[in-house]
Amino acid sequence: MIAENLCIEKTDASRARRSPRAAVLAMTALVSASCAVRRAPDPAAGASACAMDESDTATLRWQLRTPAHERAALDAWCAAVGPPVFVARPAAAGDAILDSITVIAWNARGGDGDLDALLRDLRDGRITGAPVEHFVVLLQEVVRSGPDVPAAPPAWAAIARRAGAADLSLRFDVERFADRHGLALLYAPSMRNGDHTVPAAEDKGNAILSTLPLREPTLLELPFERQRRVAVVATIEATASNGEPWTLRFASAHLDNRTRAAHLYRSFGAGRTHQARALADALAGGPPTAVGADLNTWFSGREAGATRLLRTAFPDPPVLPAERTLPLPGPLPDLRLDYLLFRLPDAWDARYRVVDATYGSDHRPLVGSVAISVVSPDSAR
Repeated sequence: MIAENLCIEKTDASRARRSPRAAVLAMTALVSASCAVRRAPDPAAGASACAMDESDTATLRWQLRTPAHERAALDAWCAAVGPPVFVARPAAAGDAILDSITVIAWNARGGDGDLDALLRDLRDGRITGAPVEHFVVLLQEVVRSGPDVPAAPPAWAAIARRAGAADLSLRFDVERFADRHGLALLYAPSMRNGDHTVPAAEDKGNAILSTLPLREPTLLELPFERQRRVAVVATIEATASNGEPWTLRFASAHLDNRTRAAHLYRSFGAGRTHQARALADALAGGPPTAVGADLNTWFSGREAGATRLLRTAFPDPPVLPAERTLPLPGPLPDLRLDYLLFRLPDAWDARYRVVDATYGSDHRPLVGSVAISVVSPDSAR
């Protein structure tokens, strides 16, 4: 979301009129002061508590950033959030015979999005033209509250401004939502959602919801540009109608909309390209893969370096939808920030479209499908 956590203060209008150069310098100084990077003490005992999963630590695989110049800043964000959540099996888990799977990618705007309505329309066939039973949802900017989120993070912790409606009853908590609907869940908080003035302690991040069991859960901490960003990765397994098994890996990611003031020039693309490269490298090789992401490509859309890099790594579908995903008010042009990209075997097929409605978010959801074509060993001879 472009307006997320802005760190810009007002300047003196009369001084700006007298000297544009002075106004620019003053603004730069204000931005630098208000966006100073918080860093954990060295050493920061317990700073990486968010990398723990008390319910089932052994099942989660972390890929944490190790460069010293990043680690202390990332730990400052990490100290203000709770542990990740992994629920491997949905309530109605069973053997699935599937030749295709429906995929949704969506930035839910701090839990403001009406995910109930979106899934209801999906299951009723109003989005795809036919009822959908099995699906995977790749979510960005969802929230989680409750006792697992630290009530009082240390003073040195980094905290993002609150995203989402002020009325908590209008938003969905991703952990409670998964439990209520009996869905498998992988959620990793990237940052705290608001300071101590927020009525309930919350964190926010990315999630995967699924009607099928999730396997091999992996959490990827992306390079530090301005805020902590953690991509979530998991696989599903099913059987095609010809009896052959297949596997598909999913990733949900959200790149920074700009870089911290000390490296402001990277906000025009270099920072996001750096994060996209780390994501692509982490997902290189392995099984067929689907990536749902808010790339925050506000400057140049599909021509941005991050988009082009990920399109090289995940080239399906060959042609992307023309519709833009972030509607803006008045005469402002809509933006194309959200993508659903795939790397698939030649015989498989993937496509997606941008849904017209925003369902309460500021982003339109992407709804697609992957058609599985598995050739059995007997028929291949």
